[in-house]
Amino acid sequence: MKTKQLIKRLPPFTLTAIVTAAVLYLTLVPKPLPDNDIEWFEGADKVVHAIMMLGITGSLGLDYMRRYGKRELQAPALLIIVFVLATGVFGGLIEVIQGWMDLGRGEDIQDFIADCVGALAGGFLSLVLWQPVHRWFWGKHK
Repeated sequence: MKTKQLIKRLPPFTLTAIVTAAVLYLTLVPKPLPDNDIEWFEGADKVVHAIMMLGITGSLGLDYMRRYGKRELQAPALLIIVFVLATGVFGGLIEVIQGWMDLGRGEDIQDFIADCVGALAGGFLSLVLWQPVHRWFWGKHK
């Protein structure tokens, strides 16, 4: 089965649910990945935070397009702004929950800033890539 057909057959907002579940697992479970003693660059965790939130915002945009966007040739800018804000709030809530839970992790304003940067990047990419992805997904419209 081709990728496009597989994506079209998924129930509404499945991609967002999968990405969000992965983010929750990676951020709220103590030691979700094994230690491999790999030395990353300083601030690598901030990049990971940004990528996770970019993934959530991007999957929201793609899932919206899959469900409602067949006739929307232009990106719904206001809705994408809502997605960006919601993802930023979600990132902030994760930081607060990490502070409440005794995970060996604490809330970090720099992680929250990275979350917001990732959400903004996801929103920007959703706006910029809306038409090409729409053409790929739904075909050309006259």
